[in-house]
Amino acid sequence: MYSDYEFLKVEPGADRVLRITMNRPEKLNASGEIGHAEQGRIWREFDADPEMNVALITGAGRAFCAGGDIKEGNGPLPVDTRDGRALVRNMIACRKPIVSAINGVAVGGGLAIALLADISIASERAVLIDGHVRLGLAAGDHAALVWPLAIGMARSKYHLLLGNRITGREAAEIGLVGTCVPHEDLMPTANEIATRLAEGPQFAIQGTKAALNDWYLHNIGIFEHSLYVEALSATLPDAEAGIRAVREGTEPEFPGAVNSDRY
Repeated sequence: MYSDYEFLKVEPGADRVLRITMNRPEKLNASGEIGHAEQGRIWREFDADPEMNVALITGAGRAFCAGGDIKEGNGPLPVDTRDGRALVRNMIACRKPIVSAINGVAVGGGLAIALLADISIASERAVLIDGHVRLGLAAGDHAALVWPLAIGMARSKYHLLLGNRITGREAAEIGLVGTCVPHEDLMPTANEIATRLAEGPQFAIQGTKAALNDWYLHNIGIFEHSLYVEALSATLPDAEAGIRAVREGTEPEFPGAVNSDRY
C-alpha cells in the first residue's frame, strides 16, 4: 500500500498517523496531472488502511500547494472535473480525520485539501488564494460548498469574486481555518493534534465527523454546479486570456469585460 505515489510522499507512522507530503518543492508543489489524480486517490486508500487512524498532510519546502502547474500546461485547462470531483468527494467520504498543516501558499486543488481537512492549521506564513476569477474561471473545486458554511455568504462572495489573498492569520480570524500559529510551531502543533486524534476513541471521532460532513453531503449539488460552471468558463475567451497572462507574466485583459459575457 502507498508504494506507487510520485507526487505525494506517504509515510505510515507507528503512532497510527499517516503523514502525507506534497513533494514537488521546486514547483511550489504544483500538482500537474499525476498529482491531481494522487490528491484524490490517497483518501480512499487511507480510509481502507486498518493500521492508520489519522492523516496529516502538508507541503514540502515553502509552499503547501500552488494548484495546477499552469506554466507547463498541466492545469487548470482543460478542467478535469473527474479528478476535482474525486478529491472533494473522497475527502468528505473519508471516515477518518484529516489534519492539514498549511505551511505556505495554498491555491486551487491544494486549497481544497487545506480547507476540506477536518482540522486546518495555518502558519503565519500561509497565504490562501482561490484565484479562479483571476484566470477567467468560475470558482469550482470546493469553495461554493465549503466557504459559506465556514465564513458566511457575504465574506465568501467578497473573497471569491475578488480573488483575494488571505493570510493564515486572517483565515483564522474569519473562521476559514481552525487556528493559526507561528511558523516554527506549525508542525509540532499539527503532530500533537494528529497524535491526540489517533489515540482517541475512534468510533466517537469518526461518528462526529460523519455527522458534521452531512452538511456537505446535503448540499453536494452546489459543488456539482460549481464544477459545471468552472468547466463551462474554461471554454470561453476570458479563461484563455487569463492562462496566457500567467504564462507570459503579464496582467490579463479579459474580453468578457467588454463583450459582457453573461452566465
